[in-house]
Amino acid sequence: MTRLFQPSLLKQFVIRFIQIIIVFPMAVLLSFYVPPYGSMDYELHFMLCLVVATVVSLIITKVSPKLTVLLFVVILGTLVYNSTFYDTNLEGIYSDYNAMLVNMTSNPHKVSYFKPVRGTYFQEHRVKSAVQSTHPKVRAFAVENSTRYFNDEYYRRFGKITRYFSLFKHVRMNWRYVNDPLGMDYYSPPTESLRLLAGDCDDYSILMASSIMSIGGEARVVITTGHMYTEVKVGTIDDLEKVSLAIRTLFPDEVSGGKIHFHETGGELWINFDYTAGYPGGPFLDPELYSVITFNN
Repeated sequence: MTRLFQPSLLKQFVIRFIQIIIVFPMAVLLSFYVPPYGSMDYELHFMLCLVVATVVSLIITKVSPKLTVLLFVVILGTLVYNSTFYDTNLEGIYSDYNAMLVNMTSNPHKVSYFKPVRGTYFQEHRVKSAVQSTHPKVRAFAVENSTRYFNDEYYRRFGKITRYFSLFKHVRMNWRYVNDPLGMDYYSPPTESLRLLAGDCDDYSILMASSIMSIGGEARVVITTGHMYTEVKVGTIDDLEKVSLAIRTLFPDEVSGGKIHFHETGGELWINFDYTAGYPGGPFLDPELYSVITFNN
């Protein structure tokens, strides 16, 4: 019995434990700093990082157990640094891992999320890096087009969501779909997209989210299977009737007899601003959410 508590055995157990627990954080950090090659899927990229992290952990432990402890300290320090400067914490890492597993499951029935789940680690970083909600050109674009279509009578009646709806109307009405460069997942900066008003779904989502946030709104980017779109917070669930009336009033031809689609998160009311829908709160291209990327305004 006393042999189990011998210092040498305890030291060996601690080293093995550290060797195991550093593999996943190391893989996450690798995926953060080393971008995928070409058009490689983010999930495949992460799995390769996981394999590399496992091999590195095994080699370092075999060479010197002390290096394993040092590596653990370095990884912990890097995580603290990222949590300070990149809004990445342990809870986020767990959520990213959960989202990655859901995306890779072979279950024939798709899994729906009805609460925000962070996107894959690297993809979320790319989206957040592309957003330019405080850029003067984005702000000017958003201000100009948020007052373009609906007069102040509607603003007095429905409030600030009138500005969001005007912005949606302008961008969607003028947006032209253009594919990414061959073999590349290109994220256009909003300053480029607002000039061209063309691109694919991620370009549109980043421009729309940036523009909404630049005029004081709250936006998030939703990722589904093969698609990305923006949702905008338009109040609480108690405001649903008022928001529905505003949409039917401002987009009568587009809505016609259609329904207003929405997601509720903690009592907050979020509606679809996707270009595939003819009006705010229009039908979802894919109603089953994979992940939701939120922003700190």
